[in-house]
Amino acid sequence: MLWTPTYLPCNFMIFFQDFSLNLRNELKYFLLPIMKKILLILSAAFMVLNVVAAPKKEYKYVDASTFTVANKAHNNGLVYQRVDTLKYPELTPQQKKYLNFSTGIGLRFSTNSPNIRAKWTQHDQATRANSPAIASNGLDLYIKDKEGKWLFAGVAYPKIGKKEATYNLVEDMDGQWKECMIFLPLFTTIDKLEIGVLKDSEIKSDGGFTRAPIVAMGSSYTHGAASSRPGMPWPAQLSRRLGLDIANFGTSGICKLEPGLAHIIADTDADMFIFDGFSNPSAKEIRERLPEFVKIIRKAHPDTPLVFLQTFYRENSNFNLKKRKFEEEKRAAASEEMKKLMANDKNLYFLDPGLYAGDDHESSADGVHPTDMGYQRAVDNIEPHIRKIMAKYNIK
Repeated sequence: MLWTPTYLPCNFMIFFQDFSLNLRNELKYFLLPIMKKILLILSAAFMVLNVVAAPKKEYKYVDASTFTVANKAHNNGLVYQRVDTLKYPELTPQQKKYLNFSTGIGLRFSTNSPNIRAKWTQHDQATRANSPAIASNGLDLYIKDKEGKWLFAGVAYPKIGKKEATYNLVEDMDGQWKECMIFLPLFTTIDKLEIGVLKDSEIKSDGGFTRAPIVAMGSSYTHGAASSRPGMPWPAQLSRRLGLDIANFGTSGICKLEPGLAHIIADTDADMFIFDGFSNPSAKEIRERLPEFVKIIRKAHPDTPLVFLQTFYRENSNFNLKKRKFEEEKRAAASEEMKKLMANDKNLYFLDPGLYAGDDHESSADGVHPTDMGYQRAVDNIEPHIRKIMAKYNIK
């Protein structure tokens, strides 16, 4: 059969349609996936080249024990320990362990480095159900702003299960000189700490020991249980508000007005002592121990203001009647005994409410310990009273 031109358009269209369909299928199922893979490989190659090409940031390290030591009461040569517990044989083993912790201690320095890194070794790693690892074993950094206020800048995370850690506290700052302070962990002792700055930057500190004019002694509330990080217990928050160092002698769960703790206060040079002394002992212990506790301190500090704080309300007693009764009895005992002692001591003070976290029942981490918000509310409550006492005794 002869092929005639009249069939040309029809056959050509069929051919063209088949060709187009095959081409689309080839592009869709073969060429496009290959092109995507090529693009991904090229992108990855460029990323690798950028990483390789980027200059590695080199750090130089300085021994932090040479920095100015803040928020510390005893100039005992033990930079990272609050108390030389060997001097107090009457302390319990647990009290000695806790008072050896670095709780509340700050280290001050200045630097123009855009990055600040911490490298540290701790004596052991604390594991606490109600405290984050950052608070128990980590560090946090504060930097003074242009108004002279300490402003949070960053944290250094510990390595879970490890005694050594390295972490950048802050990065990519503007390179201007800044005054810095690092708060040490709440529930362990620092054995060694080095602060790293970029190699072409400078870091300096006056060094030495600055006497804390105020000392806070107390329970886990003072120690900082359930705080999110080392700079958030109420003594640290109050210190930043007042612009004064406050040494933290908190001993979680074991501050029961014992003579050994009173002897530490008697040996401490400070302008004011603040006590969270009614959180751990029972009503019976408060009645039996408080007079002797104050007597021991008064022999060494006859005119120094002693400020006792009523304890926090415990949220776990909202429905537990046994716990509620126990808490109400000890609060009543504290109030009654303080009233008796204050009748003959014009330099003795009792703040009630003292450690007050509000009445909305929303500031507890575990039914006993406050959150950061709870500690902040406590500081909101006691700060004006503390300022009045400071003014009366010219504490600056």
